[in-house]
Amino acid sequence: MTSPYPATNYQEDNRGQFHFSTRAGWMNDVNAPLYYRGVYHLYYQHAPNSLVWDTMHWGHATSTDLVHWTQEPIALDPQIHPGDLWSGGGVVDLENVSGLKDGEDDPVLVYSGTNGVIVFYSLDGGNTFLTYADGKKVVTPGGTSRDPKVFWDPVSETWGMVVWSDEGGNGVDFYTSINLLDWTFASRYSADWLFECPNLIRMAIDDGYRWLLHGGSGKYVVGEWDGTTYHSDWTEPQKLNQTETFAGAGYYAGLTFENVPDGRIVSMAWQGENKGSIWTGNASFPVDLSLHHTDDGLRVFSTPIPELASLRESTQTWENLTVADSWQFAAGSTYELEATVDVSQVTSFTVKVGRDVMYQDRKLDGAKLEPVNGKIKLHLLIDRDQLDVFGNDGAVYQSYNVRPAELELVAEGRAVVEQLTIHQLGSIWR
Repeated sequence: MTSPYPATNYQEDNRGQFHFSTRAGWMNDVNAPLYYRGVYHLYYQHAPNSLVWDTMHWGHATSTDLVHWTQEPIALDPQIHPGDLWSGGGVVDLENVSGLKDGEDDPVLVYSGTNGVIVFYSLDGGNTFLTYADGKKVVTPGGTSRDPKVFWDPVSETWGMVVWSDEGGNGVDFYTSINLLDWTFASRYSADWLFECPNLIRMAIDDGYRWLLHGGSGKYVVGEWDGTTYHSDWTEPQKLNQTETFAGAGYYAGLTFENVPDGRIVSMAWQGENKGSIWTGNASFPVDLSLHHTDDGLRVFSTPIPELASLRESTQTWENLTVADSWQFAAGSTYELEATVDVSQVTSFTVKVGRDVMYQDRKLDGAKLEPVNGKIKLHLLIDRDQLDVFGNDGAVYQSYNVRPAELELVAEGRAVVEQLTIHQLGSIWR
């Protein structure tokens, strides 16, 4: 098939320099992110010949460090692979429970389809895919359904699948399997907020684990998975990303990478508000997720992956910087900011990037960010039109598409910036 991708140096206006965007065409939901033999695979909803949503393919990119990405040929093509190739998840079948192995590589299975789940499998490390059983639907939930995600439960030693459906209202159906191909209905979890792109994640806390269930908007609850049924005593969900999240917003349809070494939980999502002359949409910068006790109960913290440090080209640091009125700095369009600020003696303190207020008076764009011992911590990633904001070591996480400009700190009273570090970041595009 002729490549749909024109030549580019990835320097088009608005294109992020350390957020992944497809070489050309339309991109939306992150699909089946996984790690296999030293390579991270990122698949995504893709219309290669359009700048708007169109007939869906699965785009594909690879990385060895979650930072530098290489565009690969299309992974799922509607001219070759049957069904509506909408969002889904994937796994690496390291034990060959599927019996599909044929060669040195372990089978990589991905799941897609609307109103019924179709399995595609790769025998070359996740680069090309065959269709299982001529496209037979292995699961067909009631009502309208889509977005299957498969997970492993080490306690019951079974595979689980969570699929969104609207039968009786928003919610998800759970299925179980021992071979990744034959699935048995297990239970249903209903919730008004649980719409599209579900994900169930086993997360460490204290000396054990809890299970986090979230939907496309990033709304989540924490509970228990007993091998067939999900339980949570939460009456209201929280949010992984504390912004207004919907399809096409600055955050939607996040998924976590499967088979990652050391049990890391790495998440990426779709940022839909960015576009350029040959491409539309990008992925959020990868974050590590972790579960913490807070005064409000268990909460998910999100922090940018430490591999970001490989992009730092130069660094400026200020210590004990007193802001009594306004302090400005023209930092450029691709940089990282880390700051610890003592706000105990101020009436008001504001952090602005251009005309956009990021932090003001114990709120990070509306999300509560209480000082700890009189201090707040801010971590900002500015990448042309993409902005990621982290507060208090990841207690608050937000992502936007905005046009960056100079940084400004404004105080009424006396704010002491104990440390302010700005790293100029290089491009991921080789």
